[in-house]
Amino acid sequence: MTRPDKPDEPLLFDLPLDTAAERRRTPVTAERKRPTAPSPVSTAAAAPEQEEEAEPPESGKPAVENAGGGTGTGNRIAAGAADLLVHAAVAVVLLVGTRMLGVRPSLEDWPALAVFLLAFSFLYMVVPLAFWGHTLGMAWAGLAARNRDGEPLTFDQTARRWLGGVLTLGLLGLPLLLTGARRSLTDVISGSATYPGRG
Repeated sequence: MTRPDKPDEPLLFDLPLDTAAERRRTPVTAERKRPTAPSPVSTAAAAPEQEEEAEPPESGKPAVENAGGGTGTGNRIAAGAADLLVHAAVAVVLLVGTRMLGVRPSLEDWPALAVFLLAFSFLYMVVPLAFWGHTLGMAWAGLAARNRDGEPLTFDQTARRWLGGVLTLGLLGLPLLLTGARRSLTDVISGSATYPGRG
């Protein structure tokens, strides 16, 4: 209702009255309501899904049952041939170096040269196997040596692997040909296994 002389001005009793009593009687709106906690039924229903998602990932370690399997004779022969090539290159450098120094090795000097090559071979096999799990030849052929449980080799095991390699070479590779994809003489002597991979 408006006044006749001022049509746009509302009368006093047309103004809204907001008293404290009316505010108390006003119901709580949806905005003032607190969020309700999830029901126990919905929480229990979501629990199995969370347990399925929380399954631990598979371990990257090779299985014990497959230790030494799947590597193949061809990969082992390729790794051994590559390591022998490294030894032969060192022997050639040694002989060329003695010739450049004006020394011609005689028959009596060959035992000393053989001891030097054996010492080089020991360090060449033991240090990389202990630290990285493979030699240069094994890395090139895609092989790695580990314990039966997948752990890195100890220095004792790497030394025994070197001894097994010397015995295999002395027997003209026959143990390697006989074992095939199974554990080789080197693996048996050292208590280790050869896996596909690069350490």
